[in-house]
Formats: sequence, C-alpha cells, structure tokens
Amino acid sequence: MDIKGDRRGLRLVVSHVDNVTEFSQELRRTLQDKAGFLGHTSLLVELPERTLTAQIFAAITEVFQDFPALSLRGVSERETPSLLPLDQRAPERLAPPKVIRHTVRSGQRLSHPGDLIIVGDVNPGATVMAGGDVMVFGWLRGVAYAGQPDDPTRAIYALRFDPSQVRIASALALGNSEGSGNPEKALIEDGELVVKPWHDIRLPDAITHERNSWFDRFSSATPS
Repeated sequence: MDIKGDRRGLRLVVSHVDNVTEFSQELRRTLQDKAGFLGHTSLLVELPERTLTAQIFAAITEVFQDFPALSLRGVSERETPSLLPLDQRAPERLAPPKVIRHTVRSGQRLSHPGDLIIVGDVNPGATVMAGGDVMVFGWLRGVAYAGQPDDPTRAIYALRFDPSQVRIASALALGNSEGSGNPEKALIEDGELVVKPWHDIRLPDAITHERNSWFDRFSSATPS
C-alpha cells in the first residue's frame, strides 16, 4: 500500500486484495507506519478494479476508527468515478441532504425532497423516497424511489443491493431476490433502468461531519 497525493488530496493506493482479514491487517500496519507522516488529514482509499465489496468497505471503516487523526474521505476502485460528493453538486431545486442514522424497518415510510442518506439498512416492507438520490450505507431490501416525481438523472446507491422494488422518475423495476449483496447502483441509461456496480463510494459531508457516530452506527447496522 502506498500513499500518493495530487491536487485532489491524499490517496492510499492498494495494490491487491486477497481476503478481508489480510487486507484489514495490512491496512492497519500501513496506517500505523505512516501515522507520524500523515498527521491530521483525510484519505481516499483506492482499491484495484472489481474488488470493492460491502465487507471490504466495513473493514476499512473499522480500521480507520482506531486512527482518530485520520479521516476516511471515501473508497474507490481504479476507474472513472461515478459519484460526486454531494457538496460539489449543483443545488438545482433540491432541498439539503437528509441523513437517517438508523435502520428503516418494515412498515416505515420515509420521504425527502432532496438527497436521502440512510446510515443503516432498509428492511423488507420499508419504503424510502427522495426527490434526489437515495444512498443506503447498509442493506437495501425494501422499496426505494429516487428522482421523484420526474428527475431521471438521479440514482439509487446501496452497499448491499437487494431491493424489492426501485423507481427512478417514472421508470420502475422489481427485485428478483437474487441481489449480489455488493455495492451497486440503479440509474437510467438510454431510457431504461439498469443496475451496475458502485465502484466509487464517496462519504457525503452530511455523514463525515459526525465521524464517530457514523462509524458506530455503520458497524452495528452492517450484517455480518
């Protein structure tokens, strides 16, 4: 693992990921060795292509929790980024992001006219609806609507993607109970709703400004 910097900031570049345990141990050793050099700063962890899973993301957040001087800016794979941090987006007509820091349980229904961020799971039988994007930092197994009522440029992101139903603007798709359980996103391409891997997980400022709470709640919300 190497530390590299450019005008975007510092990156921790991971050369390979063999398994979660070995990766976690190597990450911890690297941060310990570089702690004096890094001081108080934020890092983007850059993984090899097609290695990001919910388990790897959870391991990264757990290790960073033991280094309070370091802030995790995000996790990405080495390809074109797919998601801008929320604070870099044009405000357009959306309300500020809303963060829900708990699991949304069956029978609950949440809506927000801007981006809706769930730090926890969306259980089967629960519904979350947003005028902007829906971002689930946990397991999405319920219903998620984004871009409501008529914005097809929005998307639905989840660390573990297995929804019963998703909708973006007027495009609707039903889940098939065969979700990968890995980070994925639903979006509109060429007029159709498609699901793709989510290769570039960025932590919005709405989450990172309460860093300790984010780590605690994510650790308890992520299924083992």
